[in-house]
Amino acid sequence: MPGFADRLNGIGVSASAAMTDKARELKAEDLKIVSLSSGEPDFPTPDRVVDAAIAAARGGDTKYPPQDGKPALKKAVQAKFLRENHLDYALDEILVGNGAKQIIFGAIMATCNAGDKVVLASPYWISYSDIARLCGAKPVQVPCPAEDNFRLSAKALDAAITPKTKWLLLNFPNNPTGAAARVRTWKRSRPFS
Repeated sequence: MPGFADRLNGIGVSASAAMTDKARELKAEDLKIVSLSSGEPDFPTPDRVVDAAIAAARGGDTKYPPQDGKPALKKAVQAKFLRENHLDYALDEILVGNGAKQIIFGAIMATCNAGDKVVLASPYWISYSDIARLCGAKPVQVPCPAEDNFRLSAKALDAAITPKTKWLLLNFPNNPTGAAARVRTWKRSRPFS
């Protein structure tokens, strides 16, 4: 049996996945558990969604979709962004995936080489550093202290960016702190190269 790739050395089971598994175990023992480890809702999928999925499957909508998502779904995403977020994106600027982890992994894998750096506002979503390491990049943590409401400072960010920086991953509102960024113009104090 082939062994695991060396790049998996130092990558463990995600703590959030382990906590989710433990919560499922405890629920199976009929314990009342409120699990905050995964972003799953605590209510069943609405009947209209289940009915639509069944109707689509019975109607033959079971083949591989286009790589960037079905046109009808992309149009719905486009309408949502415009209606709720006042963001106007062209359909070729919208990509549909299986979730953030898949999209982020694919993007970093496609753009990072060994030794490139991925800057992370810390604390950060648990998978970011492992994704960077699996892709050959080095995660660089920029502390966002509790006494600053977990906000990223321009000075700390500026100090973390080097010519080897390929990515700055920002997640707002931040997971796990809920902190949000203050919007203002930022000018880099020194050139990138």
